[in-house]
Amino acid sequence: MDWMQWMWLGIFLSALFIEFATANLVSVWFAIAAIPSFIIALIFPNTFALQVILFVVVAAVTLLFTRPLVMKYFKTNEIKTNVDTYIGSIGVCVQKIEPLVIGAAKVNNREWSAISSQVIEVGEKVRVLDVEGNKLILEKVEE
Repeated sequence: MDWMQWMWLGIFLSALFIEFATANLVSVWFAIAAIPSFIIALIFPNTFALQVILFVVVAAVTLLFTRPLVMKYFKTNEIKTNVDTYIGSIGVCVQKIEPLVIGAAKVNNREWSAISSQVIEVGEKVRVLDVEGNKLILEKVEE
């Protein structure tokens, strides 16, 4: 076997080993990209540039176009909690909220610390955009 064939086989096995060790769905795409380069090395052993270009193109295409689709199904570092049900809820401001100043709002009969990028006066209706730690991120609801 030519040394290029061994190199592509080594890249394939190394990338698979790294993927199994980390499970980040990054190196698996390089393992996949090593397969066509290995096949080209078997058929056309003196085409180093073609093998490298093929490896780079296949790795880039699989990483850029298939990884986001696969990550939607695995969502490896997202932990859903009951507080996520607050997102989209409507509440009322109970302590004035200003940009960079924490106020308070009542949502679902519970009072929360709240922040917003706009000024929200007491008594105005608010919508929950997100939950960050123990604070709600709000926007004013225009009536």
